[in-house]
Amino acid sequence: MSPSDTPRVLIGRYRWNVALCMSLYGPLGYLEVAFRNSLHEALTAFKGTPTWYDLTPAWLSLREQGAIAAATTELGNRGMPLEPGRLVAELSFGFWTSLLSRSYEQVIWPWLLKPVFPHMLRRERTRQRVAERMHQVRKLRNRVFHHEPIWRWPDLPQRYAMLGETIGWFEPELSRILPDAHTFNEVHARGSTAFEVDVR
Repeated sequence: MSPSDTPRVLIGRYRWNVALCMSLYGPLGYLEVAFRNSLHEALTAFKGTPTWYDLTPAWLSLREQGAIAAATTELGNRGMPLEPGRLVAELSFGFWTSLLSRSYEQVIWPWLLKPVFPHMLRRERTRQRVAERMHQVRKLRNRVFHHEPIWRWPDLPQRYAMLGETIGWFEPELSRILPDAHTFNEVHARGSTAFEVDVR
């Protein structure tokens, strides 16, 4: 922000930022749902039960066990059935990305990488590579969902392309429909001046 910025310019930037965030909601939603569903299905097969989070002895860390307990309590408070599908949807993106931490390297990932990311290039399919990517996605997601000024990011088009590539790790068809289904490229190309309005 510059002292010379007029209200017209500031409002234009704000409206542009809102439009950019809106254009990213869909891709971020696709990725989050694809990731949690794929990981849930793989864990169900690997552990032999859809309640893989409730096994004894517990294999999840105390932090993840706490997230499961909090989600269970929230569902109970809302009078919702404690079904695996509902619990999976209740858990945050942060929970799912936490399962990519190094502490789970030899617990689940030697067996789950291919089932969870079936379309990822084999030479790149490592827990560390996926963890780094999901950290980038989570950072973008948090900025978008908290309405922070992402218009400032010079690499925003590259981050959008990253979302498409990551979604393709789960299902290439989802990745291919992004340019038609969402308007990020168009909105980004227009720039903030296209969103300026007269201030009386």
